Amino acid sequence: MNIKFLLCICLFCIFSIAYSQKVLSLHPLFTEKDAVLIPNLEGKWNIPAFNMTISFLKKGDNFYILKYGSEKNPSTFEAVFVKIKNELYLDLNGVMSHSIGDEDYRNTFLTTHSLYKIRLNKDTLQLYETNYSWFFNYAIKNIMLFKYEWVKNAMLLTYNTDELQSFIAKHNNEPGIFENPLTLISNHLDVTEKSKLINHASEAKSSTVISQTCSPQFPLKDGWFGGDGDVSVPINATTTLFIFSDTWVGTKNQQSRMEPGMKMVSNSVAVETCLPSGETDVKYFWNNMHSENPEPIFKSFTKRYKYWVSGAFMINDNLYVLLEKVGTKLGASPTEIFNFSLLGYTLAKISNPAVVPDRWNIEYIPIPDFGNPSLGIGAHVKLENYIYFFISRHDKAQVLVRKQLDFIDISEKPFEYFALNKTWKEGLDTNDMDTIVNGFRNTTVNYHPEMKQWVMICDIKFLDNKIKMRTASALTGPWSDEIDIYEIPEVTTGNSSYTESNFCYLPRECIQNYDSKKHVMLLTYDINNPDFSKINANPKIYTPKVIRIQLN
Repeated sequence: MNIKFLLCICLFCIFSIAYSQKVLSLHPLFTEKDAVLIPNLEGKWNIPAFNMTISFLKKGDNFYILKYGSEKNPSTFEAVFVKIKNELYLDLNGVMSHSIGDEDYRNTFLTTHSLYKIRLNKDTLQLYETNYSWFFNYAIKNIMLFKYEWVKNAMLLTYNTDELQSFIAKHNNEPGIFENPLTLISNHLDVTEKSKLINHASEAKSSTVISQTCSPQFPLKDGWFGGDGDVSVPINATTTLFIFSDTWVGTKNQQSRMEPGMKMVSNSVAVETCLPSGETDVKYFWNNMHSENPEPIFKSFTKRYKYWVSGAFMINDNLYVLLEKVGTKLGASPTEIFNFSLLGYTLAKISNPAVVPDRWNIEYIPIPDFGNPSLGIGAHVKLENYIYFFISRHDKAQVLVRKQLDFIDISEKPFEYFALNKTWKEGLDTNDMDTIVNGFRNTTVNYHPEMKQWVMICDIKFLDNKIKMRTASALTGPWSDEIDIYEIPEVTTGNSSYTESNFCYLPRECIQNYDSKKHVMLLTYDINNPDFSKINANPKIYTPKVIRIQLN
């Protein structure tokens, strides 16, 4: 197959004259952790030199969409800012419209990146483009060291992201590397940063535990044909949201997975309501339901990653959903099951969680300090003035961080960590973090007051057939050793529910369904199989499983 390069829309750099020589990059200048937002950038900007207007619109948690041209057919770019040695840079990457061909056709185009050095002064934004002459001369002098290819009228840098950042950091102050500044003048009103209205009296309280008597159910209906993740959050005495990661969806009247038309969205939501009769009413939601182009509730607005769901909690009347940025795993083998990579985390804030999910107002808040494998976010606990997160260190140990509820919306406000000297310290010094638990990552941690114990549900190791828990009287430990609480029939040979190659994961306690009188927990967990024909044929695979566990 011939690979075509979409060189910033047909080899035209966004602000340059056609057929001029360019310097482009095969790889981005940023990682998800590096990307930064620019205060008051959103809105329209004039370019006097070209008598044109462009616009910046924030998308996702840490990048913008840049547009110019006609409303019906605009030129559209992902615009990501990054700081290198305290200098600000812009990475522009062309976005191809979904109206052009089908997905197979669009995938033959490999987008490239235009790089600019930035100067920002109040209402003036200056973009300095990469200077072809400087890079050409550098290539001649350093032919054995410089990584690039020739593509038509462009020099295509082939450094990976780390190498590209190092190269820019080394040469950024050399004369001539970035030249020809283009000046943008803001024509939107200055927007002062919104003040945070903090009611310390209301936010300083721990959340009230909501108890529900009906049981969660996950019927395959209304075009919803299974999902995993199963994050639950009660929003009132009768209603619980279940938020799923990858979800199979189909048409409104589709009856089974065996029928044509199934597609996958990266997340969906079930609204489960306890009825007076004791039964459970279930309604599923995703965007563009029952259409040819279904979309998830939580959109990433980029092809770099999609959103899976890791956790959810309420603060006052706002719903917060912890999202994982999941991208492709480079170099994955054709038979690899886990052919994805966790790139980082985002916190989604929903200000109107009581309305139907496809009408939610969602704000995406960056959480740049965390990512696998060294700082993977596990279970959360909301206690008094803080939200606590258990953090997995290479799936071998767990540490504890926290942030004040008042500042959960403010990315710039640092977390605190539980230190080796058993005190809380500001920042994330990984060398000074106290190990709370030695062992595999967890999924939920909940307090059971009648037992005066915290209960931690552990994630399931690949191909293991046991669900395990730990207990502690204090959040900071000491925590017990793992305790086997359930043998999983779907991965236990000799059981009628067993299917070859099944694997199970993400058991979670639904604390709203805990029976405190009988000490019975309700858990969900997920069943999967690398053989899609087995998922299609068995509706119990890739549908959340509900179990009850007696606590002694």
